Amino acid sequence: MSELSQEEIRRRRLARLAALDISASSSPGQLAPPSPNAGVPNSPSAPGPSQLNIEIAMPPPLGTQKSDSQSTDTSSQMEVDDSQCEKSSVSQVDVDSGIENMEVEETDRKEAGDRHRTSSSCTEVSEEQVHAAVSRVLCVTWKEQNESAIFLPETASALNDLMQEGNAAIDIQDLISQTLMEVLSQLGRGENPLQDLAPCAACNQTTPDNLDSPGVSSSSPAPLSPLLSPVATLPHHPMSVVPLSSDSQQDIHTRSLMYLMDCYARVAMEERNHPKRSSIPPLSDVLAEIRAQCVQYASLSLQGVLIDEELPRTSPLLGPVLNQSLPRGFLPELVARTHANHELFNKVFSPVLQGLFLTMQTSSIVGNGHRQPIQALSDLVEIRCGPSGNVRPICRLLTHQSNFLPDVVTQAVGRELAKTSFLGPFLSVSVFAEDEAKVADKFFSGNPVADKSLNQTLQQELENTRILLHKVFHDILVCNSAREATLSYLAALLRNNEKRAQIQVDERSLAGDGFMLNVLSIMQFLAVKVKLDKVDVFYPFHPSSLVDIKNDTRLKFTSQEAAAWLDDLNRSLIHKWKEPKFPTHCWFLTLHCHHLALLPACHKYQRRLRALRDLQKLVDEMQATEAQWKEMHFAARNKELLKQWKQQIKKLNRSKACADTGLLNEALLRRSLQFYTSVAEFLLGLLVQLPPGVTPPSLPLPSDAPAIFSALPEWYVEDIAEFLLFVLQFTPGVVADCTEDSLITWLLVVVCSPQCIKNPYMVAKIIEVLFVINPGIQSRTEQLHARVMAHPISEMHLPSCLMKFYTDVETTGSSSEFYDKFTIRYHISLILKGMWESPVHRQAIVNESRSGKQFVKFVNMLMNDTTFLLDESLESLKRIHEVQELMADIETWNQTPADQQQARQRQLTGDERQCRSYLTLAKETVDMFHYLTVDIKEPFLRPELVDRLSAMLNFNLQQLCGPKCKNLKVRMPEKYGWEPRRLLSQLADIYLHLDCKGFAAALAGDERSFKKELFEDAANRMERAQIKTPSEIEQFRSLAEKANEIAIQNIKREVDYSDAPDEFRDPLMDTLMEDPVTLPSGKVMDRPVIMRHLLNSSTDPFSRQPLSEDMLQPAVELRERILVWKREKKKAASSL
Repeated sequence: MSELSQEEIRRRRLARLAALDISASSSPGQLAPPSPNAGVPNSPSAPGPSQLNIEIAMPPPLGTQKSDSQSTDTSSQMEVDDSQCEKSSVSQVDVDSGIENMEVEETDRKEAGDRHRTSSSCTEVSEEQVHAAVSRVLCVTWKEQNESAIFLPETASALNDLMQEGNAAIDIQDLISQTLMEVLSQLGRGENPLQDLAPCAACNQTTPDNLDSPGVSSSSPAPLSPLLSPVATLPHHPMSVVPLSSDSQQDIHTRSLMYLMDCYARVAMEERNHPKRSSIPPLSDVLAEIRAQCVQYASLSLQGVLIDEELPRTSPLLGPVLNQSLPRGFLPELVARTHANHELFNKVFSPVLQGLFLTMQTSSIVGNGHRQPIQALSDLVEIRCGPSGNVRPICRLLTHQSNFLPDVVTQAVGRELAKTSFLGPFLSVSVFAEDEAKVADKFFSGNPVADKSLNQTLQQELENTRILLHKVFHDILVCNSAREATLSYLAALLRNNEKRAQIQVDERSLAGDGFMLNVLSIMQFLAVKVKLDKVDVFYPFHPSSLVDIKNDTRLKFTSQEAAAWLDDLNRSLIHKWKEPKFPTHCWFLTLHCHHLALLPACHKYQRRLRALRDLQKLVDEMQATEAQWKEMHFAARNKELLKQWKQQIKKLNRSKACADTGLLNEALLRRSLQFYTSVAEFLLGLLVQLPPGVTPPSLPLPSDAPAIFSALPEWYVEDIAEFLLFVLQFTPGVVADCTEDSLITWLLVVVCSPQCIKNPYMVAKIIEVLFVINPGIQSRTEQLHARVMAHPISEMHLPSCLMKFYTDVETTGSSSEFYDKFTIRYHISLILKGMWESPVHRQAIVNESRSGKQFVKFVNMLMNDTTFLLDESLESLKRIHEVQELMADIETWNQTPADQQQARQRQLTGDERQCRSYLTLAKETVDMFHYLTVDIKEPFLRPELVDRLSAMLNFNLQQLCGPKCKNLKVRMPEKYGWEPRRLLSQLADIYLHLDCKGFAAALAGDERSFKKELFEDAANRMERAQIKTPSEIEQFRSLAEKANEIAIQNIKREVDYSDAPDEFRDPLMDTLMEDPVTLPSGKVMDRPVIMRHLLNSSTDPFSRQPLSEDMLQPAVELRERILVWKREKKKAASSL
């Protein structure tokens, strides 16, 4: 074959280029007239020596340095499966379009026929096909103008000159670079070559929401035009395909970026259309080069160096990032190619981050405006690069933002951080009315049915948001270079909102409940996998600790003792501080976050309910008395008050509905319960000095708790109880279904080891939890109550420990201790009442009554309470009866002055409230006497108790059946819980349970109240009302008869000892001593008197020093002299 001449080579090359342009064009068109020229800087450098020597005024000549397309060669080869594509990328930059690559089946090709076959059936790629692919992907033409591609006159002219010069080859990298540069130059001059392009079929099917367009059958023809591809592509930004009405609606930078991103997306389209030939050179190299140069030019565009025009305030990349309209893989590759140069990376991505921050500041859960920015941030921080995929550049950049943890400049530090810190707006998604007033107005109308449905929807939306926020924080914390800054940010949030734990606080200066609960949820998700054996127990005291407990009240230590212990620890040669690891930081930050987020929100919720009740009560009272004031001069004021109160009630009800959504979220509360269970295991391990998860500890524990436990804040214990009480009240199913055995063990150990905690109210809170678990209080907890009662500690130790605490709580050191003790003892009474119904626990209580002095002290306190409560209740009933009788006499009542009427009504209201409260408590104490005396008698008949017990019973029997019993008759007794027949029946049962000679003697010794006539009257009343059976009434009369006979004998044997010497008299009671004993202080007292005193107080009544029974010394010589004196007095009396 003869050698071709240079002219022949030139003609053939031009013919191929002509064929290329013809195949790339679908129809002729007219481009928009160009705008005035604008200066454009140099294009990004291309690799290798240039073989395309084109002299063009705009854009400037090509560089000589090639792009790094080799780094993306592997990533650009498409696999059939998406997951395989992700794994195949060496640089871990996913450039797949997101649509699965499928080879064309042989049967499909046969059915389609020869005319439908495309070049995908052959892997050989000619130079013309490579050029056609470049033309399709870049959407350009070099031959003539048409409506489906951008005509590049300068490149076309240069190519023509090149052909005339007879160059044998065209460097494809320089061609791509020159093409991109010319398109961007046109855009930089203000032209919009994209505006008049004819939309393709796939583009026409693109929805406004950027959803994937439906594909076309693989058997359809595959024309070479890039805009007529039969295969659907990822969503393109609509501005690049279907232009807006005017250029003013799109700035130059945005159009440039959109064009580059669409070119990047069309690479994936090309790979799907021709999967085989696109996976091998030369086409794979060309497509990889296009990707690389698109990303490089995009980077330059985002920096503002390609176009001589100021960058917009909002990054052009922000819109596509928010809309998730970026081609798949574009953003990761952009990150991978820019992150090594920190200055460049900051210039490209900081505007995007700040744009997300500003967008989030104006977003709300109303309208779902919060979704896009959070999802966009999640996508950004998830991007990884580096050889092993462990570099997260966006995370590092995010923590280096100037507003990541800004310096506070106001007094409202908590609120300021929530508003101004970078992550603050993302954490501020809230449904609380105080945080987002539009939520209450938009979603909650006051209709309970509709509100409940919306409640569930909003809770799910909030939960999804919290899960996504956790993912963001997790990705940031995984990044080593961002972890320390993020932990410092979380610690700063807690530190600057620590006043939330105070009772009185200015809420405007602190972060809201929604913000704090979002932070809490994130911390809960992070801490869920932390193992307690990885947590450093000394962390709260560590010099590098992120939590501060120095001002907190400790469990056992005083502040001075805690400081001294810490000083000893620092000076110790044995103890060495360990560098805190992430699990330790995370777990303790989560614990403190519960204290500052969850518990204050719970307390605020309860205060809101109280405010609602109080306002409703005011409205009810005002409306009930309207007839009295509607003619008065202040009627207008009262009507205005009613209007204001009703508006406030409506507002509070909406606020409550919002709080129901944000706080009473079972998912949140379950996570909280799970974490508090780990806190209980942590505390139990420190208290018993055993690792978590072992068998229940051996009780009783030593009186001295371990120092590290004693030095911990007492709210570590209190918060567990407060949380359980809140959840048991409002969402009991969470506790009933999710409580673990370790939490039950902790509750029981605390109740049975009150000596380990200084503040008795901490133990009282735990007892209240056991009280609420009782099925009689909370019906949902029946199974949980059974588990608590079946616990070994409950069966062996709980009864005696409850009785001991019942006694010890007499003095708590609080100013309200007198009234607090009744509430605490009421809880204990009901717990013991529930235990009495179990044979195992009943036997434990009986055994305790036989074991020593503890049960006697318990009965003494029980007797004190019963006496006081019944006295106060009955006196209140008498005052209520008096006022009711007065008001029933209408004539007399109307003549009473108005101020006296109001005073009487106020007194009546107070007495009714007090009567209800005291009768509730008294009923339980009498109940306890009633069931305890069935199987337990001996302790009640002890000398130090039996006289007081009989006097109490006789006095109350006299109140119920005596001549003044009619004064206890009130209207609607059920309103106060007043059941006189039931009380009389129980008192009679107690008499019968203790029926014996000793008890009859004690009854007879009560000279104040005992009368046979009183018992006879009581028997007659019970007989008439059929309160007791005839046999019981007969036994009751028989006991009264025995006591009466003893009383008569006592009178006959009575000797006057009133002239006894002072040394024979008890200094407290001024009675003749029977068994004198000497106290450590030197004072002499009668043993029964001092023993009764010791039942109430373990101190010397004269010196207030500690005193116990074993410290009493019998005064033998004095006792003999008293006996001699008494014999002489009896002898003298009998001789008269």
